Amino acid sequence: MDRTPAPANTSTNSSVEAYTRLLTVPAMTAYTADREATHAGDAHEYTLFLAAMEGALGAEVVPGDGRWSAALRTRRATKPLKRVIRGAQMQAEGFRDLRKVFAAHVHHVTALPGQRADKAARRAELRASVGAAAAKALHKSATAPAPAPVSAAAEQPHQQGAQVRGITELWDRRGA
Repeated sequence: MDRTPAPANTSTNSSVEAYTRLLTVPAMTAYTADREATHAGDAHEYTLFLAAMEGALGAEVVPGDGRWSAALRTRRATKPLKRVIRGAQMQAEGFRDLRKVFAAHVHHVTALPGQRADKAARRAELRASVGAAAAKALHKSATAPAPAPVSAAAEQPHQQGAQVRGITELWDRRGA
């Protein structure tokens, strides 16, 4: 079986290249504002169509209808249109959010080098202060006088009473 690579899809590559021009804040703002306005306008048109549809379907009277029959038929018939309206509203919100998040992302990325430099400076300051503190502590311990020798009498424990072997014996010896 011949496994030659498929030719590159030039239409996909050119469309990707067309959208890379949007990766600046002004271009992204203009594009997303345009798309948001388009979807918001669509949602408004769909809402007008929904109102007309509900009015027309709600006014249909079929002999033998119950009290809520026309309203239930209307609701069932307009349910997909309501989903379309919500989809258009969500797309408009999505483009609004995209604009905000992209601007925040660009701001964050441009601030990173400065933040990293500040963090490195703080880290160097901390290392220097810890090194100075360690040097001071070593100097103190090196120049401190030697401790006095311990006498043999001080090393042996006091033998006033019987030696206690556990905590339970302390409770048994209340008066001792």
